[in-house]
Amino acid sequence: MTDPLDLDRFRDLADAYGGVVARWPITYRAAAARVASTPEGRVILADAMSLDARLDSWTVPAPAAGLAARVADQAAVGTRTARVRQHWWWSGFGLAATLAGAVAGTAAVAIAIAPPVDMAAGSTSFGDVAGMEG
Repeated sequence: MTDPLDLDRFRDLADAYGGVVARWPITYRAAAARVASTPEGRVILADAMSLDARLDSWTVPAPAAGLAARVADQAAVGTRTARVRQHWWWSGFGLAATLAGAVAGTAAVAIAIAPPVDMAAGSTSFGDVAGMEG
């Protein structure tokens, strides 16, 4: 890196990568070492190291003893609920297929047994048009 590192950028890098300059991207390390030797740079790195120490000491508390059992119970309930939904979905699909078959069958019978329509002048499939004689 050829550009000098100003204090604002140094602070941003310390916030992002921590108080140990050796962990920073290699392109910034030489310039960071120069800024770290200044009083302002030392203060910025000390703040970043303090935050690093707090983050390193943070621990996650162990889960409650019965948590695994409650999660397993809820998973079992969810599986049963999904099975019931799936059952109703397939039932609905079967009902829809049955109704579609009934409609198709009714239409096929109606077409097969309907008498041929003699479409004379002025006639429609609903009867003669009023006022037209043919």
